[in-house]
Amino acid sequence: MSPNRGRLARFAVTLLGEVVQSGFHFALNILLVRSLSQHDYGVFAIVFLAGGLALTYVRALAGVPISTFLPAHRDRRAGRAIDVTFGTGALTVSAVVGLGIAGFLVVADTVNPVAGGAFVMLWCLRSYLRLALYAKNLAGFATASDVTFALSGTALAFLLVHGDDAARTDGVFVALACAHAVGIATALLALREPIRLSLKASSWRRYHAIRRELGWSLVGVTTTNLQGQGQTLAMALLLGPDAYAPIAAALILFAPLRLGAAALVNMTQPEMGAQIGRGDRRGAIRLASLTAGLLLVGCTAYGVVLLAAMPLIETHFFAARFSGQDFGLIVLVLWAVVTVSLTYAPLRVLLEIAQEFRFLAALSAVAAVAGLAMVCGLLLTVPPAWSLLGLLVSELLILFGCAAVLRPGRAGAERPSVHVPPSCPPPPLAAPTPRVTRAHP
Repeated sequence: MSPNRGRLARFAVTLLGEVVQSGFHFALNILLVRSLSQHDYGVFAIVFLAGGLALTYVRALAGVPISTFLPAHRDRRAGRAIDVTFGTGALTVSAVVGLGIAGFLVVADTVNPVAGGAFVMLWCLRSYLRLALYAKNLAGFATASDVTFALSGTALAFLLVHGDDAARTDGVFVALACAHAVGIATALLALREPIRLSLKASSWRRYHAIRRELGWSLVGVTTTNLQGQGQTLAMALLLGPDAYAPIAAALILFAPLRLGAAALVNMTQPEMGAQIGRGDRRGAIRLASLTAGLLLVGCTAYGVVLLAAMPLIETHFFAARFSGQDFGLIVLVLWAVVTVSLTYAPLRVLLEIAQEFRFLAALSAVAAVAGLAMVCGLLLTVPPAWSLLGLLVSELLILFGCAAVLRPGRAGAERPSVHVPPSCPPPPLAAPTPRVTRAHP
């Protein structure tokens, strides 16, 4: 099979998984918008947003490292060691964030803490497992996990989501937690490999070898969260569940865009990692730029159709639940925000793979300060819908910064910014391996 046909086949398989699980989330949210009170839907959306923030830390500490190092090490022993190290890291971080969410829910007294914490923990684990499977060029197994997650989630939602608003909210999180567990089990069974975890000193040495990069990665993730989802979470906490509900509902409309973008970026991330690993930064930049261009075109076309169909969407999708709440304006501004954020997504992923964490952290910090200042200022002076302009300004700063650092002709832009040596992470993680001569062996 030619490289282009192989890439297209992987994209189709990846997209199928994203469509299935995102379609499930989309349908579930529409059902909850129509059946829960505005307050309880807002509570559900805030917990879901907090879980999304938790995913970023698992991705930074385990997902990005395995996507970076595994494609560059084709030796079986080296790959197994990498798998054990970052799989253990993913489980540890997932457990910590799950317990953290559960503790917060105990204090907030809004959602069952066990259900909410288990949902976040298992979501994080399944997210890492999907990235690991993509790094191994096993997109089909990741898609099988997505399909079983969606099917079991649908069945469990019908069984568990009943009663009053609070009981239905708890039932949703129980159903989602169980569905993620089913998805994880499916992927592991399809992989037919024993589960290997290790807390031995050798595993910690491997993490210790990349401690500087991970430290900057954590700083970058934190500033990114403050710049992106953190601003949304701050708005949710300042406005309250009732005022946040229409914003959360509007975000549902962009699920098709996000699933397409996620499939495309997940497909290209291992290839960019392999290119950077062998020093082909120029090829990685070309691939990232092509991906960004495709996403910009897709977002623009999607937005035109979405805005034209807004009257129908408000009436039939949301049963006019948000009439008189500037819902059209919210959708318009969020379209711009999502378009910008998805356009720079592959550029940012490339910079993460290239370990440009200091630059990303500084850029995100500047964008976060500017965005938060504008959001807070607008919240004090205008209706909540207009405060979303602060998010747009923040996302534009990230786009311009990523484009500037990767532009052709920039000093140092053509150098390989990260060298993945045969023994990185250090022995006994990997023995010397041959240089990778093509992206898809």
